[in-house]
Amino acid sequence: MNEVWIFHAEQAQLASGVFSTREQAEAWIRRHGLTGLPLDEGLYDWAVTHSPFRPKRSEQTTPTFIGRFTSAYRPHEHYRDGRPV
Repeated sequence: MNEVWIFHAEQAQLASGVFSTREQAEAWIRRHGLTGLPLDEGLYDWAVTHSPFRPKRSEQTTPTFIGRFTSAYRPHEHYRDGRPV
């Protein structure tokens, strides 16, 4: 299976790292003491399929909404100062 790990720092507008393995991502996160969230899948699509979220208004299907969408339902990892929390 092919996958990538994308790191998105707290309060960042765009991702700041893309890695082919979790190990590489975590090494980079540790090396720089970062805080944030690596993502490996489109959260909007995952949430529509696997969580209670359902778009209720037309603006919830726009590129702007989808591009900014986040969900705590998706299994994910958090890092604080370079370490998993």
